[in-house]
Amino acid sequence: MTILLPDRETARGTTLAVTPTDGRVHVRISTPGDPAAPCLRPMLIDSGARHARVALVPDGALLLAGDAVRVDVEVGPGIRLELVEPTGTVAFDMRGGDASWDVRLRLARDATVVWAGEPFVVASGARVRRSTVVDMEGGARLVLRETLVMGRHGERGGHLEQVWSAHGPGGVPVLVEEAVLDDRSDRPGILGGHRALGTVVALGVPVDPELCPEGRLDLEGGGTVWRGLAHEAHRAVPPEVWRAALTACPQNS
Repeated sequence: MTILLPDRETARGTTLAVTPTDGRVHVRISTPGDPAAPCLRPMLIDSGARHARVALVPDGALLLAGDAVRVDVEVGPGIRLELVEPTGTVAFDMRGGDASWDVRLRLARDATVVWAGEPFVVASGARVRRSTVVDMEGGARLVLRETLVMGRHGERGGHLEQVWSAHGPGGVPVLVEEAVLDDRSDRPGILGGHRALGTVVALGVPVDPELCPEGRLDLEGGGTVWRGLAHEAHRAVPPEVWRAALTACPQNS
């Protein structure tokens, strides 16, 4: 697999830590790196004794050649964090360049992360490497939605390398996979002529086995991955699939 390495001078990170403090949650936010570079800026929406809701708002034009977006999230014991994306992301034509989008999630014991991701569109000429690394302690839960779209309307799309690496207590692998989507992905067995690939990942969450049986994969190490294909981004993850994962994930007060 080809490894894409953007110009690190345009790198800017997003660091979000949510921990319990004096009966409430304490939310620490920072965006280290080149201040002129774009990033996802965390904005606190609300919080309570054991939960916080944070929006990841684009700060600057995303995603262009040379951009290196990094998101590092840490959630303390027993805390529930909901991440919201107010808009989707377009990786534009990079004219021979490339970009990266790296996410690191660290969940302490009994922590919960719910991430309602919006569509990530890879325009023609874009070259992007996305990685998601998850470390979960005992009792931690993750429910995440993502939609990858190859090309804007009328386009074939660019080149996307997608890497997932999720580990449970003791570093035991739960979900480890790599995928490459490009102009050859419309072949049968990959995208099959579809533009959008929708995914719901539910780790540490007991999703009812009778719910959403089509497209569902139950992981040996615990957890469920659901995937579906669509011609339009908004149809890639049916509402009932996302709702089933959310229903299985208990709320914090």
